[in-house]
Amino acid sequence: QQSRWGRGEPEPAVERRGSSEEFRHHNYGDMELFLRKYSSEYTSITHLYSVGHSVEGRELYVMVISDNPNIHEHGEPEFKYIANMHGNEVVGRELLLNLIEYLCRNYGTDPEVTQLVNNTRIHIMPSMNPDGYEVAKEGDANGFKGRNNFNNIDLNRNFPDQFFPNTVVRQPETLAVMSWLSSIPFVLSANLHGGSLVVNYPFDDDKDGNTHYSPSPDDAVFQMVARAYSQENSLMHKGHPCEDRYPGEYFEDGITNGAKWYTVRGGMQDWNYVNTNCFEVTIELGCYKFPKAQDLPQYWEQNRRALLQFIHQVHVGVKGTVSDARDGSGIPNATISVEGIHHNVTTALTGDYWRLLVPGTYSITATAHGFKPVTIYATVQKGHAEQVNFRLSRLSSDNNDPSTSVPHVTQSPSDIALESLIKELSLGQGLEQLVRSTATESSFRYRRSKELSAFLRGLTLNFPKITYLHRYTSLFSFTTPLWSSEEFLSIR
Repeated sequence: QQSRWGRGEPEPAVERRGSSEEFRHHNYGDMELFLRKYSSEYTSITHLYSVGHSVEGRELYVMVISDNPNIHEHGEPEFKYIANMHGNEVVGRELLLNLIEYLCRNYGTDPEVTQLVNNTRIHIMPSMNPDGYEVAKEGDANGFKGRNNFNNIDLNRNFPDQFFPNTVVRQPETLAVMSWLSSIPFVLSANLHGGSLVVNYPFDDDKDGNTHYSPSPDDAVFQMVARAYSQENSLMHKGHPCEDRYPGEYFEDGITNGAKWYTVRGGMQDWNYVNTNCFEVTIELGCYKFPKAQDLPQYWEQNRRALLQFIHQVHVGVKGTVSDARDGSGIPNATISVEGIHHNVTTALTGDYWRLLVPGTYSITATAHGFKPVTIYATVQKGHAEQVNFRLSRLSSDNNDPSTSVPHVTQSPSDIALESLIKELSLGQGLEQLVRSTATESSFRYRRSKELSAFLRGLTLNFPKITYLHRYTSLFSFTTPLWSSEEFLSIR
């Protein structure tokens, strides 16, 4: 048995339902059917949902793959992949669809896949810009057609920036992702792009606006997770991404700080890090943005191991629970700070947390409103998440005792993000956009003629054994001859 994307290492002998998928580019209708097919066939480990809609009303689908996919499990980290933010950069879209198939079909037989799925809640968004994809053209090497969304806005310049005001109106896709990130305690993420071959990590800009190295407080962590990806992609790791087009460009180990490469204001990866618990990098998957379908198998072979290895990085550093010493209940929104690293994370609703760190010994403090802070020293080893639990005692209510006064707690990144989102929603059509973007299981809607044709073709590609597409063409003669073509779907 082999993956649907051509040659590669043989997969474990697993029962396949239907024939292996034909390797191809997936338009929106085809992608939607693909996602629903795997969601229905692997119900025990998948959950398909939408975080909102594009400008033209297309769903922003996310597939969850986990042993308990419908809920956040206490102690299990949340991970995400996002692709196709620029509509004409399509390799990531196809890699993520193939990753969905690979994880589903190998779960229970392949030890690595089974371990990842059982211990991680993996969210996969194949397309953040489905409108742009629909107008992009196969064979585009370095163009711009389809890059932006339907309103001609670059979504990777549309997020709030930490250094400069961003006056561009927030797009529905951007608002949907911001709301999504505020609702799930993501730990690690990658945003898949195209046009070069490198892993790019924060910061993407600096307060002076110039092109130079702009390290985040977690620069060492970002270099670690970036290398974890590039080292599994031998071509990327060489550091010479597109020698025929950019002969002088070189990235040591196949990674780069964003602002050292070129500055981006309003980018998604920096917004993730500054405003949420999530560490995100941007992965450029190849020199051609929309390669021919026949060239795609090599991308899967180059990136399969890297995609899996990057998910493993969510399980490094420290993790644990912050709980009330009195009754053992988890404390939500407690702050986890690491001495010497000026970037805090906060606990989820049941008090669990994850803090990515490179190997070393750290002084880690848990602080929560109304509780006494607790500091614990912990040693982090390579490839392992050290369990560090905190039990906080409540402060006395005696206001006359200055030693029991509640210390000032710095506002958490999630609170700042939520306040920012509320401000965004209070302006113009923001609230209406949020209501419209509410996830729904229903997919009933009107489809335009072109979209309906693509949807029917997608049915035949996803279900070739039971469907066949007929095309009926006729000639009408009124004042001018006119050809008319109609399509019919047979289900056998």
